[in-house]
Amino acid sequence: MRGFEDVTISWRGVDYTIPAKGQMMLIAKLEDALSGESGQQAMTVLFRKEGPPYSRLAAAFGAALRHAGAKVTDEEIYLSMQADLANRSKESRTATIQNCILALLSIISPPTFGSVSGAEPAEKKP
Repeated sequence: MRGFEDVTISWRGVDYTIPAKGQMMLIAKLEDALSGESGQQAMTVLFRKEGPPYSRLAAAFGAALRHAGAKVTDEEIYLSMQADLANRSKESRTATIQNCILALLSIISPPTFGSVSGAEPAEKKP
C-alpha cells in the first residue's frame, strides 16, 4: 500500500499544492463538510448520481484550498459555482462540478481517484 502524496488543485487559474503530510486531518474536515449530519460516508456523497449538494461541495473544496494556503471562503466558492451553472453550457457546467469532485477524490481516496479518472498509479522504484 502506498502512502499519501502531494495533491495539486486549482482555483481561479492558480494551482495549490496540498502536502502529503497532514492530509489525514484534511480528510476528516472534508468528510465532515460532505456528510454533514447525514452520517453518510464522503465517498457515498461524492458518488451519488445527482452528486453532492453544491453547498457541501463548496465547503469541502474550500477546506482543501485553505489547507493548501488559499485565502478563500466557502461563500466565494459557492457563488462562483452558481455563476458557472447560470452562465455556462451544460457540458461546461458538468465538467466544472466533475473536476471539483475528482479533486476531492484525489485527496480522500487516491486509489479510487485513479480508477475513476483513468490515472495510473506511479510505480515505486525499489
